[in-house]
Amino acid sequence: MERVKYKAVIFDFDDTLVKSRLAKWAQHKHVAKKFYNIDVKEEDLLKHWGKPFNILVGELYKHSDTLENMYKAVLSTKDHFPKKVYKESVNVIKQLLNKNIKVGVVSATTKEFLIEDLTKFGFPIGDFSIIQGADETLIHKPLPGVFLPMLSKLEKEGIRKNDIVYVGDSLDDLRASTEAGIDFIAVTTGLYSKKDFQENGAKTVIKEIQGVIAKLI
Repeated sequence: MERVKYKAVIFDFDDTLVKSRLAKWAQHKHVAKKFYNIDVKEEDLLKHWGKPFNILVGELYKHSDTLENMYKAVLSTKDHFPKKVYKESVNVIKQLLNKNIKVGVVSATTKEFLIEDLTKFGFPIGDFSIIQGADETLIHKPLPGVFLPMLSKLEKEGIRKNDIVYVGDSLDDLRASTEAGIDFIAVTTGLYSKKDFQENGAKTVIKEIQGVIAKLI
């Protein structure tokens, strides 16, 4: 991909900016067994991983309780299964901001969890243009409409689709971006390989998040 200085770089969160999958899979297995006596299988996690929180826990815990109670169960064990920030994530964000590039996050994580984690890991969230959680839209990846709230906010700042690039780790991220007409950078820190992305049409694939800087600045 030609090096282009976009006006805005929007990131996925889990397994893009922070390492979360293994810890969260272990947590969901624990919660399902402890609270609902359900043995969550790997294939279930693979099938539902990346879906909005309310859908994810409903499917994994087989709708055994109210969403409020399932939320409380997950929250009660959250600190025992911590996510870890990728080494260069915060620095990447700061470098982009220093170049006057707007930065944001669009994630399937609930906004409450998203802000909590961003703050805990030292991301400069006061300088973010967008922090969009799953609870702020009824449309979710891989549907392109997931980006409508983000696009609406950025349009008010004079930023159009061709000024934006989305960075994510999943094929759902790729599909949503492509169908929305937003450029995409794939990072192979999630479930998918460079080959997976390329076979599905990704033009730019990086190994780790710090590769964003070499592509954009």
